[in-house]
Amino acid sequence: MRSQVHAIRFSIALVTLIIASLACTLPDLPEGADEVATSVAAALTEISNSLTATAMADETLPPDTPIPPATYTPTPPPGGVSLNCDDTYQKLTIVDGGPVGKTATLSDWNGSAWIDVWSVSGGDPMMQQIEAEAGLYPFGACRQLIVIPIRYSGSGVVLDLTVYEWTGAAVSQVYYHQGVHGDWSKDGDSIVFDESLYLYGEANCCPCNRQTTRHTWDGASFVQTDQVITPTYSGPPPEWCTP
Repeated sequence: MRSQVHAIRFSIALVTLIIASLACTLPDLPEGADEVATSVAAALTEISNSLTATAMADETLPPDTPIPPATYTPTPPPGGVSLNCDDTYQKLTIVDGGPVGKTATLSDWNGSAWIDVWSVSGGDPMMQQIEAEAGLYPFGACRQLIVIPIRYSGSGVVLDLTVYEWTGAAVSQVYYHQGVHGDWSKDGDSIVFDESLYLYGEANCCPCNRQTTRHTWDGASFVQTDQVITPTYSGPPPEWCTP
């Protein structure tokens, strides 16, 4: 860049010199010619100074400094979330259909419209229902997973907890646990599932133990990292809680 500027400056200086020489050697210049020559010389000098400033600015960069590429940040569509932080966008919608139950639907943004790619229905709400905690939950450094808890009615009050991931092309199940009197919570990158544990044929209403199982997301799957069994009674076990 600097060598090109020097060449241009040399050319401008040469033209300026020629104009000045003509002004001195021609005895009978037309009226106003001096003013024209002076204006041309001034304009060429201004161009030379501008190129010099550009060259000086370029010299502030170390040689062979790469020019960073232009970055493009897509604008998220309304309601969109990048589940995998890959500049694609999805959204999870849960609709309560009244007598037909709730339906969770995942949609993918194709650049101009939302396309439904997956859905799951809770079914008859008199029998089972998607719970209010269903939704997107962050796991890992930059990942959102779909958590769908479905509660079944009856004395057992069974909880089905399923977790799905969006692979970029489809929805894939990455976790499933079912438990009687089940409850769940998210603790960091772990899912903690608490349920009744029946070891002695005890009645459904009165389990002798509760079992708490922890599964932790490792970036690709959930791995069991802890399990604790806790008695529901204090002191000596009741008769129905013995082998």
